[in-house]
Amino acid sequence: MDRRRFLSTTAAATALTMIPARFARAALPQKYAGTTLRVMLGAGGGSWEAYRLSSEQFAGLTGIKFDYTFLPDTNAYTKTVLDVTTGTNAFDGYVYTYPWKGELGPYFADLEKIVPSIEGAPPLDLDDYPGDVIEAYGRVDGKLIGLPILGDATMLVWNQAQYAKAGLEPAKAPETWEEVAANGKKLKAAGLNGFGLPGGKGWQVSIMWIILFTKYGGQYFGPNYAPQFNSEAGVKAAKFLVDELQPLAPAGNLTWDFPEMLDALKTGVSGQGMMWPGGFGAMLDPKQSAEAANLSFRSTPEASLLGGWAVGVNDASKNKEAAALWAAYLTSAEVQRDAPAPARISVLSDPEMVKTRPHFPALLKALSGELALFPNVPQSSQIITYMYEELNAMLGGEKSAEQAMEGLQNSVEKFIVSLGIRS
Repeated sequence: MDRRRFLSTTAAATALTMIPARFARAALPQKYAGTTLRVMLGAGGGSWEAYRLSSEQFAGLTGIKFDYTFLPDTNAYTKTVLDVTTGTNAFDGYVYTYPWKGELGPYFADLEKIVPSIEGAPPLDLDDYPGDVIEAYGRVDGKLIGLPILGDATMLVWNQAQYAKAGLEPAKAPETWEEVAANGKKLKAAGLNGFGLPGGKGWQVSIMWIILFTKYGGQYFGPNYAPQFNSEAGVKAAKFLVDELQPLAPAGNLTWDFPEMLDALKTGVSGQGMMWPGGFGAMLDPKQSAEAANLSFRSTPEASLLGGWAVGVNDASKNKEAAALWAAYLTSAEVQRDAPAPARISVLSDPEMVKTRPHFPALLKALSGELALFPNVPQSSQIITYMYEELNAMLGGEKSAEQAMEGLQNSVEKFIVSLGIRS
């Protein structure tokens, strides 16, 4: 089970207990009442149920109706790109993940121009987003094609009780990956598992490599999309995984992905590990996690990988203004306070919010700092697949780090040729 499908189940309770949005009917324009918006709203369930509920609140405030389509990520990508590039234009609004934005940019509306022109629309307040978040999620060639609807970035978690047992300072957060590995060796020497490395054929081992690749200054492509995965940075990242982190991992980690990572932190099987914000609800709940009281967290050292989703509007839509109003509403600070994973500074730093979601300050720091990004090319999920196939083989001893990166390089080169994106 991958992280997104897993979280679509575990986030359901959060979605269904959202408190009412804080807009009054008079605060939003009524001139679009009776309009029906056709929107692509994620895979459905879990976090997406939260945004459907927010959309229904919006409908009650504006008289705008909705026709929702829910699709798995891969199908949503294909349908979204085809809808706008073929001129089908069956949808008014979409949620998308930022690696798609290069393909969508020419066909999406500029929200920075449209939203301020709508009397009564919630303000964009772009200064309320940390770091490069707006640039990463929403800008294409200077145009603001989307707003962050679901903020996400990788975090490091450690078990303070296990740190103490290993003679480490429990409250001291590792500042570098070298320190993570050094602490892991002390945990191992104390009879504990030093790091819950996901080594299975799934996204999470690729994500670990991307974080380290960014740490070492790696760039996916050179001029004209020439792959650089077997560069010095790529090999260093692979070697760190196999030489420094794999020896610290629990037995059986070569089949691990997100659920196993989370379970290992909850049960104390791992003394340290990488985690996404979506896992924190279960991880810090004493009813679900035996180690809830012992866990501390920070952004992943040296770089955090940006995940998450944005909401955008079809520039060819006949209901473009109504759809832009919807996008502004869903991403407003008032509504984001009720959302599963906000990306706004004002929400993540609100003391009242932090009382119930103590990881928010660490997430804000992650979003404000150095960000690692997924490859920004069409169908980039295929590159992630090539990554985890090679990394799994490397961690299992079938290939050296150099051989794994050479295999990845060759696969990506053939893929780029097949895309036909070179000049």
